[in-house]
Amino acid sequence: MFYLEKWKKNKNKWPSKRQWFSFFTVISKREKTLFFLFLFSGILSLIFWHHFSYLENTELQPAEGGILKEAIVGQPQSLNPILSLLNDADRDISELTFAGLLNYDKNGNLVCDLCEKYEITDKGKGFEFTLKKNLLWSDNKKITANDVVFTIETIQNPEIQSPLKLVWKDVKVEAINERKVKFTLENPYPLFLKNFTLKIIPSHIFKETTPQEFPTILTERFVASGPFKIKNIEKDKENKIKKIILERNPNYYGNSPFLEGIEISFVKNKKELLGIREEETSLSGISAAEKEELKEEDFNFYSFALPRSFALFLNQQNELLSKKEIREALASATNKKEIVEKVLLGEGRIVDGPFLKENKIGGEIKKYEFNLEKAKKILENAGWKDTDNDNIRDKTINEKKFSLKFNLFLVKQPELEKTAEIIEKDWEKIGVKININPMEPQELLQEHIEKRNYDILLFGQDISIIPDPYPFWASSQKEYPGLNLSLYQNPEVDKILKNARTENDENKRKKLLQDFQLKLTEDIPAIFLYSPNYIYAVRKEIKGIEGKYINDISKRFIGIENWYINEKRVPKKSNQK
Repeated sequence: MFYLEKWKKNKNKWPSKRQWFSFFTVISKREKTLFFLFLFSGILSLIFWHHFSYLENTELQPAEGGILKEAIVGQPQSLNPILSLLNDADRDISELTFAGLLNYDKNGNLVCDLCEKYEITDKGKGFEFTLKKNLLWSDNKKITANDVVFTIETIQNPEIQSPLKLVWKDVKVEAINERKVKFTLENPYPLFLKNFTLKIIPSHIFKETTPQEFPTILTERFVASGPFKIKNIEKDKENKIKKIILERNPNYYGNSPFLEGIEISFVKNKKELLGIREEETSLSGISAAEKEELKEEDFNFYSFALPRSFALFLNQQNELLSKKEIREALASATNKKEIVEKVLLGEGRIVDGPFLKENKIGGEIKKYEFNLEKAKKILENAGWKDTDNDNIRDKTINEKKFSLKFNLFLVKQPELEKTAEIIEKDWEKIGVKININPMEPQELLQEHIEKRNYDILLFGQDISIIPDPYPFWASSQKEYPGLNLSLYQNPEVDKILKNARTENDENKRKKLLQDFQLKLTEDIPAIFLYSPNYIYAVRKEIKGIEGKYINDISKRFIGIENWYINEKRVPKKSNQK
């Protein structure tokens, strides 16, 4: 090995290019193979070491960019927050583009939005808010207390016809200074705090607008205070809004959104919604059955708990339903578990009383477990028998024969109709007959709910995460437009509810509501059934969505500034000096 010996003698000298080539001429084929094998292994090891070192010392973080494309069923009517209460599409856009004094966080708690702090004064009659510093509308105008005052006074103007007028009609509002605003109620009502999630509108834009022009949709009118602002509105040949395109609001007081923008498309019905799903990154408000259809596709499904529950409201003016033994038998013959499993496909919760878990009321409750034999025995003991073999129990009272037959009214909607069919099947087994009457919402409202013309009503109620059961169960609310759909009357409950809505101490109020729910469930004016989840289908590329409880379906966008599509690697915080 002449070359190697010579190299050893001159080891302090770096081999020349010629010597390197000579090296490969003097070593054997086996040595060449080993040489290149070790060389390749070394290079590969270096690459892997560098790669794993990079991964070990860096982490993925959200990066700016990307568009959320969502399809929803409905059509915007005004896009004006003070008119949007009854329209889902309007509320969705308002949630993304406007801010209120308060908002809800991902856990359903009230938190400051435009305000820096707030104080409840005068035992629940006064509310004082201080705005954050340096708030700006998207057109660079200041957001001030005058905008808040203008918003409330506009709602109170009868010519505007805001659906929020009843809530705010007796509220006095005044600007103390540019950043401070004070509200005064006629009577103490600490629970009024939840109404300050109302979106504030810009006075400098709307102060010259006539009442007739308020519902008009003009892109330039809707300057934003939320994380996004309206960039463009696309309409079809019939002048209906086809799509609203949003872009980041550079003046948003919070963290700038990662998403570059949002495109919301509006469709007529669920069939059209599912038909364009390939074009969308998110689908709003799908049913449990539609979720099953989409399971094989590239979607994540977010199930939000809504403070909404469905119940069978038993009209207490009906002579038979005024008897507690009949109500108890019907409650014991209602299979809530089957309804949640077969109708909601597990996307919901059994409800046994007027409150939900997120209301955090606690306390005792009277439950009625599904037990057909118990239901039959209750009716038997009360003298209800099938005397004419028609499978319907009957009884003679004061020489008049009564049969256990009832008319059940409900909105014409697949999930509600399936629920009614399950109830009908089980009640037949105990000798009770119901006639199911599904109707369009407007007809049901005008012909039956307003007139209280029903035996039993299968209907939903929005409870609110901060609940006030007074409108639903107080005796004074049994006539329309009150929401006491069972026409329930109990003087003791009335007193509890009145005290609860004026109680400023949260613990004392909770105790009052615990007493109320126990008395109510013992009286059985309604058979509480279930609370359905709100299902939101989102492509897996969209990340950062959080939350379990939402107070309204538009609140699925809470934390939208944290949603992202793109990612980047940055040094881990622990490695940064």
